[in-house]
Parts: sequence; structure tokens; C-alpha cells
Amino acid sequence: MRDQGRLVEWFDDKGYGFIQPNDASKDRVFLHIKDFAQRGPRPIEGCALEYMVQLDGHGRYQAKQVTYLKASQTKKKSAQSKSNYAAAQKQKLQPMQIATVIYIIALAGLSFAGLLPSLVLLFVFIINAMTYWFYAQDKEAAQQGERRVPENTLHILSFLGGWPSAWLAQQRLRHKTQKQPFRNIYFCTIFLNLLLIVWLVSPLNTFKI
Repeated sequence: MRDQGRLVEWFDDKGYGFIQPNDASKDRVFLHIKDFAQRGPRPIEGCALEYMVQLDGHGRYQAKQVTYLKASQTKKKSAQSKSNYAAAQKQKLQPMQIATVIYIIALAGLSFAGLLPSLVLLFVFIINAMTYWFYAQDKEAAQQGERRVPENTLHILSFLGGWPSAWLAQQRLRHKTQKQPFRNIYFCTIFLNLLLIVWLVSPLNTFKI
């Protein structure tokens, strides 16, 4: 299936850049000059493109069989994609927003009640700050073609309590929102983190923090 987007970043001396799909919920796509379907003018930022998407060796989405589009070919689809994205965000984000608020309130309540050590609460806040930073670094590395942050690192941070910031980074940075295996493991880390919190406040926890 072919997709459409606009070239938002282009390094002409290196012959590559990045496409932002018209569907704003999708991650940016890597583009190399050799992946145009046929020779034409050098691409410039802002030009509309149509392309196939594949995963490359760096785990990035890469455009293949790229062609230029006229403005008349993009207007209708772009408006429709924005409308669909806005509707999807209203349905998709609200449950996670509620879950995040409940999680923070629950941790604070357990801490104030003396059931959860205050150090745990501090640890969770630090982990969340680290999680967002690691997601931002991974996003930048994906764009620059540099060494990525291992996915296991992101999952461990999420398991340790950084899943609210992980979700926030996924939405704001438009990163890791399409890789289904990654998303499935991410939701598993949320479940495991909640089990960890339950264990910490239960009589089964024989450790003193």
C-alpha cells in the first residue's frame, strides 16, 4: 500500500532526508535519493511525495519507489487524514490519560499512607524523567541514522515505572507508535509494573526499603 507525505528535512549534500506522512499519527519516514522511482529534480523541503514503506536495517521506516505529487493530488487525502487522526486521538488518548492520573494519585496515596516508602515515589519520578529522555534520544538517533537505544532498555524503564512518560513520549514525539510487537510488550510492562507495586505494598514483601 502506498502512502503520502511531505519532505520535512533534506540533506542535499548527503542525499537523504525525512518524510512526514499526511497521517500525523505515523512516524517520519527515511528517504534516500536512490529510492525515487525515476530520475527528476532534486527534492526540496515541503515537496509532496507518494511512496511505499519498508523497514531498513536500522529499524527505521524507509520510503521506496518514491514519486512526486501535484498539490491537487494531496489536498483531499491530507484533510481526511487530519480529521481521522483527531478523532482517533480523542478515543485513544483518553484512557491512557486517565490511567496515568490514577497511577500517580495511587502512588502518592500509598506513600502518604505509609504503605509505600517515599523513596519509591522519588524513584518513579526519576525513572519517568529518564524514560522521556531516552525516547527523545532514540527518536533523534532514528532520524540521524545513528546507533539506536535498545528496545529492551525502553521496556525496562517502562517496567520500573516509566510507562507514563513512555506513553507521553510516544505521542508527542510520534515515536514507536506503529511497531506492533513493541507496543504489545510496552503494555505488558505496564501490567508487570502494577503487579510490582501490588507486591511492594502486600504482606508478601519481606524486604525493607
